[in-house]
Formats: sequence, structure tokens, C-alpha cells
Amino acid sequence: MSAQQLDVKKSWRAIRRHRLIVAAVALVGLLGGLGYGLLVPPMHTATSLVVLPPPPAADAEKAEGSQSIETQVFIAGSEPVLKSAGQNLSPALSTKAVRDRVKVTALTDDVIKIDAKGTSAAQSTRLANAVAEVYLVFITTDQVLPGDLGKKTGARVLEQATTARGGNLAVHLGIWGLLGALAGAVAGSIGVLAKARGDRRLRLRDEIADAVGLPVLASVSSYRATDVSDWEYLLEHYQPTAVEAWSLRKTLHHLGLDVKGGPQLSLTVISFAGDDKALPLGPQLAALATSIGISTSIVVDTHQEPAGQVALDIHLVVVDRDAPHLAGTTRTTNTIVALSAGTVTAEELARLAVAAAADDRTIDGLVVTDPDPTDRTIGRVSQSARRSGSRLPTLLTGTTARRTK
Repeated sequence: MSAQQLDVKKSWRAIRRHRLIVAAVALVGLLGGLGYGLLVPPMHTATSLVVLPPPPAADAEKAEGSQSIETQVFIAGSEPVLKSAGQNLSPALSTKAVRDRVKVTALTDDVIKIDAKGTSAAQSTRLANAVAEVYLVFITTDQVLPGDLGKKTGARVLEQATTARGGNLAVHLGIWGLLGALAGAVAGSIGVLAKARGDRRLRLRDEIADAVGLPVLASVSSYRATDVSDWEYLLEHYQPTAVEAWSLRKTLHHLGLDVKGGPQLSLTVISFAGDDKALPLGPQLAALATSIGISTSIVVDTHQEPAGQVALDIHLVVVDRDAPHLAGTTRTTNTIVALSAGTVTAEELARLAVAAAADDRTIDGLVVTDPDPTDRTIGRVSQSARRSGSRLPTLLTGTTARRTK
């Protein structure tokens, strides 16, 4: 057993994150349960009651006392009785099948109840009555069972089985379907947790911030750009939502890049190769800056489209996850790292921080794109402060909720 403690919150987040997988496995379990319910039809149950016959008069000791109900229950459920009862049915049932379907219990010291199950109401009633009749023959005659049952004497059937209960197909399928769905959901959850246990990618903003000791400046939704036309539309027509626009503007303000009329400023946006959700952050910032009156240009691999004098240059730099390299890139006023939740590990982020320090470059903060929907952290409070103080109430956007008095 691993010494790692179970984090219930992380486990629940992993299940919610992969809820579609869990739901799919649960659906398979549901279908499997329904299929099993159809293959194994619901059983009907019928009951017959037998009153024990009086002991032989010649046996003075038994005549004075009472019969052993445990002995009679054992006799009624013995193999000779069950075998004969099965042979008396049409079609006949094996001794094992009869034993699985018949249950004999004592209601009182003199009354035995015989419950019999069958695939139909008629079969269950016939089986219950057959066991009762064979049992009576067995204890009131000297015939050897199973064979010629002889002439019954002193039959004492208190109540014959005439009706059966149970056997509702809808209820039967509902029970097996529910059990199958539950088993599937449990199996799916276990599989998701097993996979999440070995996943080292950072998903929470606090985890991302703690990996390199840098604050998360903002959290925004990514813009899906897959071809040239998407990038062109992003640069010319991008209109963020009010929440995203505020987050992007706060990022520029935090970095001091929203000053109009000042000296020319520049910003490097670093993202990891393969993190397609984080790549559009630079153009998103450029579009937002332009919309608020700050002339902006985008520089990719030292190539800049001629746009005259601009107030803000945004340089896009993509680094390798295993060997990030920043030497040779243009130095800018500020540097931030853009990454999407669940795509980068702490080791990869730390390697980038080391590469930036080796290039004598300071990373001013992080921007998380497409944060995990279950993430309630903000990534701006230091780890030591979180341990010593209470958690702040937060919104999913990462902004602190204001308390009203």
C-alpha cells in the first residue's frame, strides 16, 4: 500500500474532469446489467404450508412429547424428497435445481413453510406443492423414495400453493440495470483515479504558482486557432468577453504596459511547444491593447510586420519542454509565461525558470488559459501564507470574491 495519503478533493476533481469516461463505463455496466436480467428471467415464488402429522401412537415417548421441528425441516429439504419432487414435475428438474429453488423453514413447532421458485407462476406453485406432497408421503408411509411414492395416509397440507408472488420483469431489469450501472461507475472511477495518480501535470493555479514561486496574473479562455484564417480573424476581429477583457487588461496594468503616450514597451510571451491552447495568448493581448488605444505589433522569431511606430511590441517565443532555450531571443521590458491547465509538469516549468535565470531574464508572472472548471484557487497567495491563513473565497476566474457587510 502506498504511503501517499489519499486526497479526496483531488480524487473528486479527477472524477469530475473525466466524468464522460465514468458515465460511458457506467452506461456499459447498465447495458450489461439489463442483458444479464434478460438472460436470467425473474423468479416467481410460491408457498405451501404443512402441518406435521402426529407421531405414531405406538411410540409412547414421542406421543407424550412434541416432534423435533428441526428434524422435520431437515427431512423436507433432504435429497430424497427434493429428488422425487423434481421428478414429479413436467418437465422434470434436477436435484441441484430443486435445491437451489426450494427453501424450507419452520413457522411454528408444528408448521413447516415451503418456498419454491420458478421461472413462471405455474412452475413455482407446482414445485412447492410437489415438495409438500413428497415430504408427507415420506413421513407417513414406509415407501422408499424416490420411486413408487405409495399411498399417502394422514396427509396434512395446511395450505396448498395456488398463487405466486414476484416475477415482475420491469423491477427485475431495473434492479440488475442499477447494479450494473453502479458497478460500471465504480470501475470507471477506479480507472480514472489510477490514471490520475500517475499524472504529474499541473491543473490548479496554486500548484502552477507553487512550482516556480511566481504568481498567476490572470486566467482566460483560449482562442482555438487551427489555420491561417483563424489567426487572421483573431488579430482583426477578436472580441473577448467582459470577464476575459478585464483579466487581460489587469495583466497589462500589472506589468505597466497600459500606459499611453510613454516610451515604447515590449513584452515576451513564452509558451511550451504542443500547448496549442496557450499559443493565442499573445495575439489576444495584442488585440485587447489595440482595442483600448495602445498601438501594438506582434513579433514572431524576430520577424515583425511593418507597422510604423508602436507603443507595445509583443514577442511570441515557443520553447521545448525538455530543453527550453531563450538565448538569442530579444530582451523585452517584461516576460510572462502562458500555459494551459493540465498540460505542463512542475519539472518542465522549473526547467523554463532555470533557463530564464541562466539568460539573466526575469519572469514577471504566469497566465493560465482554460483553467480547470473545478479549480477554486487563484495562484496569487504564497504557499506559506495559505498554510498559515484561511482560504479566500474565490470565483472560477481566479478573482477574489468581495464580501458584503
